Amino acid sequence: MEVHKIMELPDYSPSTPAPDYSSTPLPGEKCIQRTPRQTPYHNGNCAFTYQEHSMSLTLRGCREEDGVPTFGLCSTIHGEFEPTDNDRIVSVVLRLEGRVVLKGRSQTKAYTLFSKERSLWERNESSTCPSLLPLSISFPATYRDNHHDRALRLPPSMSIREPHRAAVTYSLNIIVQKTRCGLFARKTREVCMAAYLCYRPRVRPPRPSPTCFSGLKHCSDEWQEEIWGMSKGPSAVGGEALVAQCHTIVEHLAPRPDVALETLNPIHVFLLRQTTVRTGDSEIVHEEVLGTGTISPSPTTAIETIVQENTMTMSWDGEVRCERPIVHTGFTTVALEVKDFLVLSLIVPPGPLKSIPSQLQHAIPIRLVTHPWVDRS
Repeated sequence: MEVHKIMELPDYSPSTPAPDYSSTPLPGEKCIQRTPRQTPYHNGNCAFTYQEHSMSLTLRGCREEDGVPTFGLCSTIHGEFEPTDNDRIVSVVLRLEGRVVLKGRSQTKAYTLFSKERSLWERNESSTCPSLLPLSISFPATYRDNHHDRALRLPPSMSIREPHRAAVTYSLNIIVQKTRCGLFARKTREVCMAAYLCYRPRVRPPRPSPTCFSGLKHCSDEWQEEIWGMSKGPSAVGGEALVAQCHTIVEHLAPRPDVALETLNPIHVFLLRQTTVRTGDSEIVHEEVLGTGTISPSPTTAIETIVQENTMTMSWDGEVRCERPIVHTGFTTVALEVKDFLVLSLIVPPGPLKSIPSQLQHAIPIRLVTHPWVDRS
């Protein structure tokens, strides 16, 4: 007879409780920086109705800016279309287009960014077009630049007068194919209905601007460092380093031993927008100052005198703010290009880059945001 031994289970004791975790700092702690979780963005709840050729088009779920239906990044256009003469309709096509238009005195040139079509209805045997057609079509995030074979961010809607009259436009078109009446019943004609849209993505910084990094680190990982070296005869200045994040600028100036800075404000910092219009083989450039900065020797950083070579290092702190509203960010197309720069100028006051000697200015490409940071966590 075989006897099975009963195995005893080991003793179990309650586990040690897990520590409490919280995004709220405890007493004596300070939150330096936090990246919020991305949440869906709600476009809006406005509705627009267009009527043309006895037909009606209604757009829903968009926001309103300057009396025009406005859409954001990769937004979807929703609505309904009500045709007329339904028994004569052969097909209904929805087309979303983006174009760059250059207006001259004698002619107007248009460059198509993209064209996206969707069939809303097509006749099948003896079917009749419905009296209400729902529609839905989305903006693409990018368009294809065939000239340089690359994908570029879709530019926002805008219009300018300087240096040349130009605009970026978007339109939603309804193309209806109808049969003719009487003897020409077999032939068809097109009836078009267009609604002009505003494409204006809201650009926000990914996180708020830190307020204490400049005191914690000489150069934070989130900052961009630029080395600016210049040399021009006896007034040579070399070894300047720029560290900039958002609106805060830290400047380190290292003059040569035989150079004396006789001015109280040797460094000028400003924001510059450069708009380029290309027509054929020529291009026209317009530059405007969006805002100026104020910098001064940092009171928290002592001036260190280096015995070797008798050089001196100074730290400069300050801020640069936009003095004009930023409606759209920079973009690139074949015919129209907008770029933004953070410019440092030595001695020469803010102005167009062509008015400042190249040896005395340093332009850093930047991307400006249109809206402030929002905590969506």
